[in-house]
Amino acid sequence: MTTERAGVYRKYHGKVPTDEHGQPLPRSEWPRKRRFSWAVRWCGSEGTRYSRSFKTRKEADRFAEGMQADLRCGKADVPGPLTLKAFEPMYLGLRGDLASSTLDEHGRALRYLREHFGDDQLIGKITPLRARQFVSWYRQREHRGKTLSAATANKLIRECRRIFREAVDCQLLRYNPFASIAQEKLERPPGTW
Repeated sequence: MTTERAGVYRKYHGKVPTDEHGQPLPRSEWPRKRRFSWAVRWCGSEGTRYSRSFKTRKEADRFAEGMQADLRCGKADVPGPLTLKAFEPMYLGLRGDLASSTLDEHGRALRYLREHFGDDQLIGKITPLRARQFVSWYRQREHRGKTLSAATANKLIRECRRIFREAVDCQLLRYNPFASIAQEKLERPPGTW
């Protein structure tokens, strides 16, 4: 059972076709020059990806639509409970594609989330209201005797938005609680546009 949307894709078989010089053909030419079947892919509530192959696009579309009908009727899988403490190493382990400095910043944002909400806070229970309360709490903090700047608070909002967008993409959440939080407007120095 899917948690969100089931997608229909081509599943290619065999080697990548080449031109007369032995160079691989661009992906846009594969449908005409490479064997394929149709696959339906979806994620379950535990985050596992599934797929099923079909000979024709019509069969694949019919199967995917059946899964979407179940989703619309409320028969979809519900993402399992996940605490902030368990989510932090999972998220940081998934994001090996980020620069180490960015990963450090995301780790810091996750530590602030755990400090505010507690280690046992379920990520699925963080609502947009509670996300706004967290941002407000963070803005009132002091760092080395000074209040935080608007730019620093905006950076945390962007990091939390990215972190929770990844959780949505991995089917751990249905929505991003930080998606609608606006960043503070920064004052421009006089004479600049």
